[in-house]
Amino acid sequence: MNLRRAARAGAGIAGGAGALYLAQRAATSRWHVGADELAAAGLTLPADLRHHFVATSDGGRLHVVERGEGPSFVLVHGIMLGIGIWAPQLRLLGGRVIAVSQRGHGQSRAGTGGYAFDRLASDLAEVLDALEVRDAVLVGHSMGGMIVQQCALSHAQACSGRVRRLVLVGTAPGPRPVRPLLTLAGPLAAAALAGAERRGRGPLPSSAAAWGARLAFGVSPAPASVALVRGMLDAMSPAALAGLLPPLLAFDVRDELGGLTLPVHVVVGGSDVLTPPRTARAIVAGVPDARLTVLPGCGHMVMLERQEALCDLVAG
Repeated sequence: MNLRRAARAGAGIAGGAGALYLAQRAATSRWHVGADELAAAGLTLPADLRHHFVATSDGGRLHVVERGEGPSFVLVHGIMLGIGIWAPQLRLLGGRVIAVSQRGHGQSRAGTGGYAFDRLASDLAEVLDALEVRDAVLVGHSMGGMIVQQCALSHAQACSGRVRRLVLVGTAPGPRPVRPLLTLAGPLAAAALAGAERRGRGPLPSSAAAWGARLAFGVSPAPASVALVRGMLDAMSPAALAGLLPPLLAFDVRDELGGLTLPVHVVVGGSDVLTPPRTARAIVAGVPDARLTVLPGCGHMVMLERQEALCDLVAG
């Protein structure tokens, strides 16, 4: 009798695991789309972009694209993403729209300064100078929003005349709630990323990349949008990610925000689980006269989930 019960229990567990695996395969298969579907969704880069490669003062190289003429908008992406995340804004925003690929992403390469956030902030200041940007709206998403904050604080003189307003999207002013856990797991993560780099693999297993991409969205995202983000996660250099994680975890400008003199508009998705609304409110609390917009049902990928709404907020 005990053997039969054990066998039935084992069969039940195996069946449940099999069902879970099939459910996962069914769910993630919806997030695989081809180039034609991405193009149909407006998630490919426009063909008329102008490409620049900006040399940094530490010997690095940054890939920057721009489109259009008129009022300037400078877009800075988050960790493990890229300039392609701004495809809707490059198409929809009227004016001179510039998207910066941060070092370690896409065709941008780090110099001797590595991945310290002070160095990434200097990168941004050097791009503004190299492209002779004037009176721009500087838009940063997630880690890009941290770099924008750092740049505005550390390079206030360089930003003077070049930047007139900051828009901080789905970002934070300081340590994330999971920082202690990630700090403890840091050595293991570094070893895993080093191994992935040696083997020529992406930084995440395929299933983790798929679910990580989905986690970044709010309610009912478009499969093409999830697929775009998943492709960027897969393409990230494991070595660059290993270099970026320590400064990401250490970032904290909460006590410095009162020194921001530029107008600040903070935008966050109401269903963002990566940088939830409370982190946006922490920025607003620290910056004099900052504005806050919470988009109900939206997740972390505001530029994809609320394309036109974000363009209106940036342009306004």
